[in-house]
Amino acid sequence: MKAPDFDFVVLGSGIAGLTFALQAAAHGRVLVLCKGSLSETNTAYAQGGIAAVLDPTDSFEKHVQDTLEAGAGLCDETAVRFMVQNAPASIQWLQGIAVGFDENESGNLALGLEGGHSHHRIVHVKDHTGCSIQQALESAVRRHPNISVQEHQMGIELLTDTSKSGTFCYGVQVLDLHTQEFRSIPAHAVVLATGGSGQVYQYTTNPGIATGDGLAMAARAGAEIRNMEFFQFHPTALYQPNGEVFLIREALRGAGAELVLPDGSRFMYRYHPLGSLAPRDIVARAVLTEMQNHNSPCLYLDVRHLPAGHVRSNFPFIYHKCATIGIEVEKQLIPVVPAAHYQCGGVKTNLHSQTSIDRLYAIGEVACTGVHGANRLASNSLLEGVVFAQLTAAHVASLVSGQLPTIPECSSGKDSTGAWWLGMEAEVALSRAALQKLLWEQAGIVRSTVGLQHCQSQIERLQRKAQGIAELTGIQQKVQELHNLLTVAELITRAALARRESVGGHYVAAATPAESQDPYKTLTVDAPETGIPALF
Repeated sequence: MKAPDFDFVVLGSGIAGLTFALQAAAHGRVLVLCKGSLSETNTAYAQGGIAAVLDPTDSFEKHVQDTLEAGAGLCDETAVRFMVQNAPASIQWLQGIAVGFDENESGNLALGLEGGHSHHRIVHVKDHTGCSIQQALESAVRRHPNISVQEHQMGIELLTDTSKSGTFCYGVQVLDLHTQEFRSIPAHAVVLATGGSGQVYQYTTNPGIATGDGLAMAARAGAEIRNMEFFQFHPTALYQPNGEVFLIREALRGAGAELVLPDGSRFMYRYHPLGSLAPRDIVARAVLTEMQNHNSPCLYLDVRHLPAGHVRSNFPFIYHKCATIGIEVEKQLIPVVPAAHYQCGGVKTNLHSQTSIDRLYAIGEVACTGVHGANRLASNSLLEGVVFAQLTAAHVASLVSGQLPTIPECSSGKDSTGAWWLGMEAEVALSRAALQKLLWEQAGIVRSTVGLQHCQSQIERLQRKAQGIAELTGIQQKVQELHNLLTVAELITRAALARRESVGGHYVAAATPAESQDPYKTLTVDAPETGIPALF
C-alpha cells in the first residue's frame, strides 16, 4: 500500500484539535476533519475562560487542591499537577497566536473568580473567551502550509487491525455530508478531538454537533472507557420555555451575582459554605431541589446589586441575550435552570493522550485524562484541551519516522440506500427526542437504581429500532448520530448502575450505607456488548 497522504488525522476543530494540528504540523502533514464548519465547535460556545496561576499570591498547589476537591477524590493527581504547572506557558502560547485576553488597569491579565476556585485565576476575553480562542486558532491553521482542513466530513468508524503486539488504529472511515460518499483515510496516528456528548440529554448547553461521535467510535473499536457516570450539569442556563438553551457563565456569580428563590431570597449557603460559588454538582442539585420544593419551572440570578453598567461591560453576550427576550438585568431577575454541560468521563488516556489502542489518541472533552475526576472544576476544560494537545503533538512526532504497520487496503464508495431516508427522517428525530428525554429523567442530575434499570431497557429497545432504520436508510448523518448517542447512553447508564454510591456528578437518590461502595474507585467500562454494531 502507498504511504498515507497525511501523517496525522485529527477529528475535531476545537481548542484541542487545532492546538494539536498547529503543534504537530512541525513534525508532519496534518489533516483536520470537521463534522460541520471549522468554527462549529464546543470551544466557540465557551464563555468562561482558562484557569491559570498568574498572581504571585496564588500558587500551583492551591489550583491543584481546588481541582482535587471538585473531583471528589477521583482525579489523577499526577495529571492534575502536570496540567496546572503547564497552564501559564499555555496562556503565553495562546497570546502568541493573537488571543487578546482582557487586561486590568495595570496592564496585567485580568483574573476572574469562578465556583470552586479559592483564588482569582480565570484568564478571559469578556464573556466570549472560547469564541476569541477559536478565531485565533482558525486563523493560524488556515495559514499553515502543513495543515489541510476538510469540512462537513463525519467520522463513521475507526480503522483498526490486530497484530502480535495488539490492536492498532491505522485510519478512519468518514462520510462526506455533501456528496454522501464515504472513504477511508489512513494515517500514522488518529487523534480524536470530537468534544462531548451533551446532545444525549434533553436540555444541554452543547451545540447540535455534540453527539459523542468520537467516544462512540472508540468504544465500538474496543478502547477502554472511563468515568462515564460523571456528567456535569451546569446550574445556570437561561430559562426559555420554548427557546434554545443559553449558558449563563460561572464568572457572573464570581462577580457577585446570587442565586435566589422566586421570592428573591438567597438559599445557597444552606447547601455549601461557598454559597452560589460552590462546585457545580452541588449547585445544580440545590437548584433542582429548590425548583421542586417551590413547584417552580426555574430559579433566578440576581445581579441588581452590582454596579451600574458592570454586566453590560463585562458580560456583553449575557446582557444582550437577556435583552433580546425582554429582561433588563439591572432591574429584573434572570431566570435560570440546570442543563447538561460537560462529559467528565471519556476515552481512557495516559499523560501522552494514548488510548488503549495503539496509534489512537484522544484529547479534550472526548478523553478521560483523569484531571476532572467526578466533577470538573470551572475553566479547567479549555486548559486541559490546550495543555494535553501540545504534549500529544510532541509524542506523535516519533511515529512519522517509525515504521508504519502493515495495514489493509482502504475502501471508498457511495451509499446506495439513501432513497429510504426521506421516509425515515421523522422516525429518527422521534427516537432521538425519546432518548434525550429518557436520559434527562432517569440518568440526569438525580438518579435511582430503578430509574437507571428502566433507562437501560429502553435504550435496548431504541437500539433495536435504530438498527432497523439503519438497514433501510444506509449511512446518513442523523442515523449515525442516533447510533452514536445510543452508544453513549448505554455507556452512561451501565457506568451509573455499576456505581451505587453518590459521588461528584453522580448522585443516587436514597442511597443507603448498605448500598455504598468505595467512593474513590475508578470504573472502566468495556465496549458495549449489546449496542448496535457498526453500520457497515
